[in-house]
Amino acid sequence: MWYAIRWLEKSSGHMRARKNNQSRKPLQIFSRLWNIKGPSGLNILVLFLGFLAVLAIILLATQFGSLFSQVRSADYVFGEVAEKTFTVERDILYTDETATRLKREAAGKLVPPVFRVNEEISTRSLEKFDAFQKLVIDLRRQDIALDRAFLQMQATFPGILNKQDLQKLLMLELPENLLSQARTLLEEIMEQGVISMADENEDVFSAGTIEVWRWRAGKLEKEEYELPELLSLETRNAWLFDRTSDFDEIRQSLIAMLIDVFAVENGFLDPDQTEKKRQQVIAEVEPVVSKLVQDQIIIRKGDIVTSKAISQIKAVGDYSANVNLSSLAGTSLLVVLVGVFSLFILQRRFLKGVLKPKQVFFLLAAGMAFLIYAGIVSRVTNFPAYLPFSVILPSAAVTMLIALLVSANAGFIFSFILSLLLLPILEMEISAFLFALLTGIGGTAVVTRAERRIDLIKAGAFLAVLNYFILLALGLLRNPSSGWMIPTLGWSLINGFLCSLIALGFLPLLEHLMNAPTRFRLRELSDLNTPIMKRMLNLAPGTYSHSISVANLAESACSEIGANALLARVGAYYHDIGKIDQAEYFIENQRAYNKHDELKPSLSVAVIKSHLKMGVEKAKEISLPSDIIDIIFQHHGKGVIQYFYQRAQENDKNNKIPAEDFTYPGKRPRSKEAAVVMLADAVEAASRTLKKPSIGKLEKFVWTIIMEKFTENELSESDLTLKDLEVIKKNFVQILAGYYHSRIEYPKMKESGR
Repeated sequence: MWYAIRWLEKSSGHMRARKNNQSRKPLQIFSRLWNIKGPSGLNILVLFLGFLAVLAIILLATQFGSLFSQVRSADYVFGEVAEKTFTVERDILYTDETATRLKREAAGKLVPPVFRVNEEISTRSLEKFDAFQKLVIDLRRQDIALDRAFLQMQATFPGILNKQDLQKLLMLELPENLLSQARTLLEEIMEQGVISMADENEDVFSAGTIEVWRWRAGKLEKEEYELPELLSLETRNAWLFDRTSDFDEIRQSLIAMLIDVFAVENGFLDPDQTEKKRQQVIAEVEPVVSKLVQDQIIIRKGDIVTSKAISQIKAVGDYSANVNLSSLAGTSLLVVLVGVFSLFILQRRFLKGVLKPKQVFFLLAAGMAFLIYAGIVSRVTNFPAYLPFSVILPSAAVTMLIALLVSANAGFIFSFILSLLLLPILEMEISAFLFALLTGIGGTAVVTRAERRIDLIKAGAFLAVLNYFILLALGLLRNPSSGWMIPTLGWSLINGFLCSLIALGFLPLLEHLMNAPTRFRLRELSDLNTPIMKRMLNLAPGTYSHSISVANLAESACSEIGANALLARVGAYYHDIGKIDQAEYFIENQRAYNKHDELKPSLSVAVIKSHLKMGVEKAKEISLPSDIIDIIFQHHGKGVIQYFYQRAQENDKNNKIPAEDFTYPGKRPRSKEAAVVMLADAVEAASRTLKKPSIGKLEKFVWTIIMEKFTENELSESDLTLKDLEVIKKNFVQILAGYYHSRIEYPKMKESGR
């Protein structure tokens, strides 16, 4: 694995070297956005793989529940005795296939059948009537005997009229008027459609209405009719009677006779369109969703297995094994959005710090472990309905560890991120989300002031009380049944103290793995009885005294500007441990004479510069945290060792000595704590040369040193502001005034002396 990582680092380095500046911009922007130390290409790869791992964990927990399911519908056979009781483990919604089928069948029966009016039949009927009308008019004009007229009518239209009806028709004064009226009514009837009701399938008319499709003026019209409103062979006489009620009896009977003859059925069922409409309506019917609640018993041991029980057991199994594409897409999108949100909220302006590679690995590992545990527990555990499921999750333990090992801001941020990622696992249960969020924030808050490891147990007590009030509020909102407050108190105590014990148990291991400068570790390192500090006291007493003074200055200043005062103190204690083995070469440890008087400036500066490298090596030997190692390596920045540089220039007549040869090999401070230690180191060392210091002289002296570092760009990467520098100056002056109080002449003393 190590070789693979090194290969990735080298590969990403070679690739970046070959690309232009524009191609590097995305990686640079990403690295600046997250402020992660180390190769940006490797960090991006780690983050991308971590995101994929989180996505896989959540999808496995939410979409592939069959991995955790033990449902076997084959154990229950219809009509046989159940060998064991089947209890629903969690609330689920499922489609009731039987109820859905009945609902769809009912919806299908309510669909009006489609009847089409056949225009060809209408046209033929009207043409036949026109021929009949022409024949009647011709017979009237010929004025022939009734028998002969009847024979001609029978020859052309056999069986249409009997002799008596023909006689009545021919005896009319103006038969053309009656025939014209009859044709108008016939045309209206045929256009409206004479519906055929002879379909043998009674379900066709089960809806009580039908839909008639007809063409009028080149447009297809669709009109719905109630069954009593339909025009059919059985109802056409009633329809006709309404329209001829003003006629005399003879004309009325003749028109009825003609309509009976020529008004034939022309509206017939269209089975294809009817079925298409029914299928469309059936497809739009929402499935009947039933609910099985947690602890519901579907069937008891010894009962006869019914079809309903089998369908419910099958629904539970299908729910566990089924992958819902819509839910899959929604879950994936939610995780992506949370990932994008995480990139935004973990910027430096929100995080108030710089993420290191080990911290990135820890955050990803902690998040994945928490989600894996949540996914497994949510599948195999039954839980009371009056409590949010997240009460059995160690949300606060995770955020407490993050707050202690990374920062409090990171703890608050990850409380929100992890709670969002829990939503799909816990089926979007808002109460579970709220409890995980609030207890996570509470867990971070209760450890922000912890100074000793035992304080984590006290934090557990505070967390238990906070949990109870959270659960109390959520419980009252859910209106549970009586008797829930006592169990809620028990769960609050269990969650609170268990989270503190988990944090206390994992903290030493994680401190060692991450070599993290937690407050507890820094407290231990601030003990001046450690072997290396005792060695410094014996071999380099001047450096020891100097380190103590620098620590006091740095700690006080960091407290005022909101930086990590404890880290600054410990960093100041160890910042000069590289001088121990060559203590006599540093002026604060010299008593009789200066060894550098016998050395060339180039050799002297090599010895002076070496204390940085030796300090880093010693710090690594005793496993100091990387933040302290950074202070050791950065406390001189890239400054020039002026004393030996000037001596070298005086000895070189050509005055061509490069300043780089007399420059410290470290880096400019990249944190507020390292920058403050640099300033405290410079001020404390220089203050030893002051004679008869006054408040005004101290202020000018300290500010001059600070501004020298500022103008030389030594503070450009530390995030210190001018306001911070002013606060640091005032604090340094106050501390130094305390050191030199017996020699300081205060303005008021002068005035009183006058």
